[in-house]
Amino acid sequence: MTKFIDKKFWILKMPKYAILIFILFNFIAMMFYPGGTINDHNTIGYSFTQNFFSDLGNSISHSGKSNTISFILFNFSLSLCGITFILLFFSIRPAFNSTILTFLATLFGVLGGASCIGVAFTPADLLLAPHIFFANGIFRGLCIASVFYSILIFKNKSINNKYAYGFIIFGIMVLIYILISELGPNPRLHPGALRLQVVSQKMIALWLFLSIYFYSIGLGKHLYENQNHD
Repeated sequence: MTKFIDKKFWILKMPKYAILIFILFNFIAMMFYPGGTINDHNTIGYSFTQNFFSDLGNSISHSGKSNTISFILFNFSLSLCGITFILLFFSIRPAFNSTILTFLATLFGVLGGASCIGVAFTPADLLLAPHIFFANGIFRGLCIASVFYSILIFKNKSINNKYAYGFIIFGIMVLIYILISELGPNPRLHPGALRLQVVSQKMIALWLFLSIYFYSIGLGKHLYENQNHD
C-alpha cells in the first residue's frame, strides 16, 4: 500500500515498469493477433506496417475472428500506462514553482494519461467515435503538455535543459503526424497512406515512451537530490 502513495516510486520506477510491460505485452499481443487490416481482411497475423496499435485492442480482429488475448494484453497495458502517466505528472509538480504554467502542464499531461485509459475502454470495433476522440486526446494532450514542460525546464536554471529536448522532438513529431492524419490521403483508400500512418504512429509512441522515461528520471533526480540537500 505504501508503494501506491509513494511519489518517488511513481516518478523514478513505475514509468519504467509500465513502459516495459506495455512493450512486452504488445509484442505478445502481436503474435496472437489473428489477422486482417482496415484495407484487407484476409491478411494473416499482425503487420507492423499495416496494423495500428489499436487493432490489438479490438474485441474482434479485422479478419472477423475473436481477438481475446490481444484485446486483454493491449488494453490492460495501455490502462497501466495511463494510470502511471497521471500519477507521474501529479507527483512531479514539486519540481517546479506553483504557477499557471505548472498547472497547465499537469492538466494536459493528466488528460493525455486519462485518454490512454479512455482508448483502452473504447475498442474501435465497438465504440469507434469515442475511441477516436480519446486516441486524439493522447497525442494532443501530451503534445501540449510537452510544450509547457519544456518551457518550465528551460525557465528552471537548476534543471538540465537536455530533459526538455526529448519533449520538443516529440511535440514536432506529433504535429507532423496530425498533419499527415488530417491532410494526407485516406488510409482506407490508399495502402501507402496506411503504411505511413501506421509506421509514424509507432515511431511517435516509441519516442513518447523514451521522452517520458528520461523526463521522469531527470526530474525525479533533480527533485529528490534537492530534498536531500535541504
